[in-house]
Amino acid sequence: MIVRRLLAVMLTVAAMTLAGRAVAQADPAIDRIHIRAVAVPDGRTMEITTGYVSVPEQRGGASANPRRIELAVIRLRWAGGAGKAANMLLAGGPGDSGTRLLSGLPERRAAALLDLMGDDVVSFDQRGTGRSQPSLALPDPIPLPLDAPGSPATWLPLMERASRLAAQHFAEAGIRLASYTTVENADDVDAVRRAFGYSGMNLWGRSYGSHLALATARRHPAGVERLILVSPEGPDHSFKLPLQTDAAIRRIGARAGVPELPETMRTVIERLRKAPLTLDVAGPGGAERKIVIGAFDLQWITAQALGDPRALATLPIAYREMAAGNFSRISPLALASRTQWRLGSGMKYMMDIASGASPQRLERIRLEAREALLDDAMNFPTIDLQSAWPGADLGAEYRRPVRSAVPTLILVGDLDARTPIENAREIAAELPHAKVIVLENGAHQFDLFGDPAIQPLLRDFLRDRAIGVDRVRLPAIPFQR
Repeated sequence: MIVRRLLAVMLTVAAMTLAGRAVAQADPAIDRIHIRAVAVPDGRTMEITTGYVSVPEQRGGASANPRRIELAVIRLRWAGGAGKAANMLLAGGPGDSGTRLLSGLPERRAAALLDLMGDDVVSFDQRGTGRSQPSLALPDPIPLPLDAPGSPATWLPLMERASRLAAQHFAEAGIRLASYTTVENADDVDAVRRAFGYSGMNLWGRSYGSHLALATARRHPAGVERLILVSPEGPDHSFKLPLQTDAAIRRIGARAGVPELPETMRTVIERLRKAPLTLDVAGPGGAERKIVIGAFDLQWITAQALGDPRALATLPIAYREMAAGNFSRISPLALASRTQWRLGSGMKYMMDIASGASPQRLERIRLEAREALLDDAMNFPTIDLQSAWPGADLGAEYRRPVRSAVPTLILVGDLDARTPIENAREIAAELPHAKVIVLENGAHQFDLFGDPAIQPLLRDFLRDRAIGVDRVRLPAIPFQR
């Protein structure tokens, strides 16, 4: 009883200290702080702090907007701890929730994460996402027609109209969409660091989170101690190169024991291009609906599947079945992609469009798409919706490589088709203290903190120990042939 009362007093004092800092600082500030104590099975107590950091919607310049927005934040630490540095987890997407990365962890996994990192762990919902306010969520479905083959020509007018209406809705609500860029997002990262009172931070970024980590390191070098870039995306990597996707598909086919996979894919796609199929497909309620499936349907579904190892595992058998005329596996996905498609988040479009691509990369994409297996489906529809959202191009200076002497660990899967090995090598070329580790059998998603092959790499890097390998092997993806 005495121990519980003492712990309650300590937590109250800690909350008052954080609240006092929020009052004393106009920017950044923490509001609505809540600290919860959680006992873990080994007897230790973990503190989970949640709250909101208030930041300007638009920073700097004579036309700076005085409007403020709120970022939902979360911190894990051991009770009684007071880390000087934070491990800041930056969610990907863009548009994924950072607070959910930590709040959704089981107690044992959260404790293991704290032990691995050796310091406090912090994350936040980036502007426009999750519990941060205002929300730029766009959850409503935008039905795409079923009676014609899927194609950019058919779908883009509908997607553009929905985008323009969404942008108009946000503008009428007083939201300045042009402020939802990675530059402002990077300044938010540093604001969260300062609001919690950390002198420095290790930035952990995955996919778009690595893009954000690099931008933060460039804009706020004094506050960044280490970079851990996972499935990395550099400043000029937001839009994907179609022939790099082809190269990843060849590696996937070879690893699956189906080296003919790319040719099978091309054959099936070309058949549908010449002769789209009309299929009866059972919807979620069981009622059958007719849908016309064409080449782009298959290219777009495949592009999305390449990011998920579970879907990736079915790629060989799905194309083998379709080559034999059996579309039963893919047809429900085609129906779902038409009836359940949604914009999802205005933040996603603003971030990716503002980061954009250099003219040279855009030209490569245009030329490579002519011969690539998936055309430009990896970038669809974002690359084609740039005119539908407010202009916020971050420019050539933003897209140049990041140069930094910060110790950096880069982890990339050799089967990753979304952020391929080439990304990692280009990023590392400008970082003299970067170590690239290729994860054999790794796709775009893998268990970063739970895989026993990866944990020693992270532990050694965080503790300044040399990493003596360039490749590690993850469990094989259970490909279905």
